[in-house]
Amino acid sequence: HFFFQNICGLSSLFAAFHVLAADVPFRFSALTRSCVVIPCSFQYEEDIPLTRGIWSKKTGGIVFHNGQSNVIDHFKGRTKILGDLNEGNCSLEIDDIKPFDNGPFCFHAEKGHDKYRFNNSCVFIVMKASPEKPVMTPVPAEVDAGSTITVSCSVAHTCPSHPPIFSWSVPDLSSEISHTLTSSGIWETKSTVTFMVAAGDGVRSLTCTAIFWRDKQQAGTVKLNVKVPCLVFFYYSCMKLKCSYMSRITDVPAEKSLWDRLSR
Repeated sequence: HFFFQNICGLSSLFAAFHVLAADVPFRFSALTRSCVVIPCSFQYEEDIPLTRGIWSKKTGGIVFHNGQSNVIDHFKGRTKILGDLNEGNCSLEIDDIKPFDNGPFCFHAEKGHDKYRFNNSCVFIVMKASPEKPVMTPVPAEVDAGSTITVSCSVAHTCPSHPPIFSWSVPDLSSEISHTLTSSGIWETKSTVTFMVAAGDGVRSLTCTAIFWRDKQQAGTVKLNVKVPCLVFFYYSCMKLKCSYMSRITDVPAEKSLWDRLSR
């Protein structure tokens, strides 16, 4: 037992500590009950791979560890590293965000007995109780009933592993979804639909509802000023053309019969 303790003590003496630079946002927003993916990257050029990445609270307590038994109960089953450590990706996902999951949370790593600490590796999370309101593209001042128009609806979020889904108040002819990284860890998900304007005259509401991970919702609405095409004018034009054509036919001299020509 004494020999084993001495061996452990000697091995800890040979542990090396390294300090590297990481790129982690100082402050980051998250929607409660949803998930958040905290972007994290660093430069690592050694041949021997890192054996584990660890996220912990700055005040103490492990938030993510390869061995779940090391994680504090509050975060068990809710955290994971999404990237490959040996490619310098230490991004952390926290699911089912609680109102008090603020952090700060800091990243560090290990390789055997070697310890790696990173400058600029701590993040403070700002909680949001309500999601972002969808932004809708402008629509024409007036639209004709029966015509087709295309409208887009987009929202910003920080949960790219479970992006929002969209619901529209009109049946669509076609739809398209896109996901764009707009800045460090901030994503935009956009729904674009093409639909036919229903018959009828007047102002209509077009609503797009964004449904976020774990069911929080936010809606955006635009007004459509629908006009019925002037079919009466078209019908009148057709009638006028028909009457003019008929009058021309009646004005054509009738061809004389053979008897009339012979009787001369």
